[in-house]
Amino acid sequence: MNDIKTPEELLNFMRNNIIYGFVGKNGKKYTDMFSEEWNDWYSQCIVQNGEDVLKSKIGTCWDQVELERQWFEKNNYTVHTFFMWFEVGRECDLPTHTFLIYEDNNKNYWFENAFEAQRGIHKFNTLDEAVEYVKSKQIEYTRMNHKDVSDKDMECLTVYEYTRPKENVNVEEYLNHVTLTKYEKGLIK
Repeated sequence: MNDIKTPEELLNFMRNNIIYGFVGKNGKKYTDMFSEEWNDWYSQCIVQNGEDVLKSKIGTCWDQVELERQWFEKNNYTVHTFFMWFEVGRECDLPTHTFLIYEDNNKNYWFENAFEAQRGIHKFNTLDEAVEYVKSKQIEYTRMNHKDVSDKDMECLTVYEYTRPKENVNVEEYLNHVTLTKYEKGLIK
């Protein structure tokens, strides 16, 4: 990581070295989202910090954002980290997503590795513009992969801005942390 000098180099490193999955409390690495054992996610998943992602070479978007945060902060960038999920008022399996936006030369950049269809560095004039774009891509992805989703469900996509979580938290602790501060078009509530 010390040899990585630019966001583009970081993206290339992550693309080639970090795979999507999670590490369980049991130490096991889970990489097959379509396997029966992936169902252990809620009870087993530990959200790793950046160093642990480097060691394990595996992470969900939740973990990968912490690796990204580590590099960007070490290299003196201003970063914003966001969590989004569908607050539909019932239990569901609609996807969540976390993402990092960094600032550089009065522009905002969505840095994305985990969401493979959107992998890259995307440039925006404002933070609001970036967040709205990521939301649109999350809705697009959800509509494609969840055929039973309604228009009303799509209106329930809620974004939160969050700070670095404690290390090695479980799913419930993580969700409690990342859903503290709602983000709405430039306003934090």
